[in-house]
Amino acid sequence: MKKIKPLILITVSLILLFILAVGAFSFSASDLQEKANELRFNNVAKNVAAFFKGNKDKLQIDKGDVIAEVNGIPIYNNEFELRKGLTLASGVQTDNIDDYILQKLIKEKVQEYLANKYNIKVSQNEINAYIEKEKKEFNEYPEAKKKLDELISTSGMTEDEYWNTYEKYNAKRILLFSKLYNSIIEEGIKSGRLKKAEEMTNDVQNEYKRYVDSIIDEYLKSAKITINNKYKDMFKGF
Repeated sequence: MKKIKPLILITVSLILLFILAVGAFSFSASDLQEKANELRFNNVAKNVAAFFKGNKDKLQIDKGDVIAEVNGIPIYNNEFELRKGLTLASGVQTDNIDDYILQKLIKEKVQEYLANKYNIKVSQNEINAYIEKEKKEFNEYPEAKKKLDELISTSGMTEDEYWNTYEKYNAKRILLFSKLYNSIIEEGIKSGRLKKAEEMTNDVQNEYKRYVDSIIDEYLKSAKITINNKYKDMFKGF
């Protein structure tokens, strides 16, 4: 089976579809032969680098005002601005970017809240192992490693900032949401609401995903959300 090139995980937080697939831009070797895809990727990488160059402070996601809380879990302005900047850099089109990002973050905080209810934790060792695996994959593909090095260089980030701040932020969320997904599936099977699959087909994966989404949506509807008065005008459409 042909191994897929990991080119590049820099936008892993842009379009958080859900757990394992987490909306990253990644292209296979065959995709890279298509000029349009390569040009699009290069354009996104250029925009992402430009954003980071002027906004390195946003990497400290737990800094700045708390613009909202979801079941007591804060959304900091730095995290909001980081995700907004990266989303715009990726070329995502939306009528109201502020509401779009807020809704994404609210859903993530609901997932964090659910993870707490399930007593799900992500250890520093797990995060370190995930990042080391990423580094190994990049080292196996010099072309991908070269593009990552170019992005880090043009963004003004150091390698340490990329891996130990930005990618640590991504890794923690990916691992947490993956564990949550598995816990919800396990509970669904135990309760009889889901059947244990003998084989993980596309149909089964889609069924499981719909089930997990339905559980998260239930908690999303009942979530206690408060917006900082200072930012209420910013989220008029929310």
